[in-house]
Amino acid sequence: MNKEARDGKAESSGTIGRVRYRASWQQSLPLAVILGAVVLTQLSNPLLWAHQRPGLPGLPFDARVVSVVLPLLVALELWVLSRYVGVTLTPEAVVVHNLRRRTIPWTRVAEVAVEPFAGGRRVVLYETDGHRTPLRMPSSGFLSRDRRFDEKAATIRSWWLANRGAARVEDTTGGPEVWGDTHGRLPERLGMRPAPSRSVPTVLLLCWLAANALMAGFAEGPGSAHPTLLSRVLGALVAIALLLGAGFLSLGRGVVLTADHLVVRGLRPRTVPWDEIQGITVERHRGGRRPVVLEADNRRTPLPVPRVGRVLWDSEFEAKIRTLGDWWRTHAETGTTATDAALQPSDQPPLLPYGGPRLWQKGVVALACAVLGYEIFLSVVVGALFLAVGQ
Repeated sequence: MNKEARDGKAESSGTIGRVRYRASWQQSLPLAVILGAVVLTQLSNPLLWAHQRPGLPGLPFDARVVSVVLPLLVALELWVLSRYVGVTLTPEAVVVHNLRRRTIPWTRVAEVAVEPFAGGRRVVLYETDGHRTPLRMPSSGFLSRDRRFDEKAATIRSWWLANRGAARVEDTTGGPEVWGDTHGRLPERLGMRPAPSRSVPTVLLLCWLAANALMAGFAEGPGSAHPTLLSRVLGALVAIALLLGAGFLSLGRGVVLTADHLVVRGLRPRTVPWDEIQGITVERHRGGRRPVVLEADNRRTPLPVPRVGRVLWDSEFEAKIRTLGDWWRTHAETGTTATDAALQPSDQPPLLPYGGPRLWQKGVVALACAVLGYEIFLSVVVGALFLAVGQ
């Protein structure tokens, strides 16, 4: 018997069959309104139709292509995000429906947790090999609130307990939240990269600059001068450099934790053995906070992640700091501890725990991402059509 949970209606873990969770219509409606507004704004943009050639009746070819392709792309995106993305619970495994579908047996799930994300909450699966799988649905956040999120999260956890075996579950309650903890024990290897709330705005800005640099290299100059080979090469090289920088900021930077050492990935990669670390502290930096590793030779090594700034933030900052401390205390030799005076500069008062982003920070970042995303999409679509048809 196969049943599907609709609009947050949860089934018992003893149900034979499966439970399917996807976005409800209350969560899909705001997304449909936003994407529809973007389509209408784009199609009503008078600048898009200002390139009609004399002597050709009706709309130009590129305008007709945009008016057909853009709604189809938006409809496809809306269907994927609202109807396909989600999770399916079966007695044998949990099936995660993302762009890349994954099937995770219940025996490989070490913990089912609820974590904050972008001002809301989502369910995260921690696997026994240290892999961390956030679920797109069920989730609850701004403009996509799910009143039955707690019920859905409890159902997923009950299925895990029932199908994995309650006797194999360890008691992890009462302790502080630790990022990357795999059911009360540390994995063999753990990587930390910049949080999406920090990397996505910077990556969008660099991609927008790359798109403009490429279009500037291929655009016609004043006096109907055709672009030269040098201008095209320079535009392409600048765009490639900016895209490589975006990839480095989002995927290249970070730290890797192993049983023997701490690997710092940045412009100057370093490997620091745990035995040479005297302590890990948090200090103020440009209006935000950053972790600093104090080594045995009194060298202070700032870590690229986790960090919080004046505008950008990392909601899991405190949990990641606790994870760094747990790894150091677990793998370093006994007695390699530093005093609080050595860890915290004497001219600075102790820092209070990070309380998360403020509402104005979320608003600024959301607005910047929306504007940059729209500009990138407009530059890519319109620029590609003009280059293919207008030349």
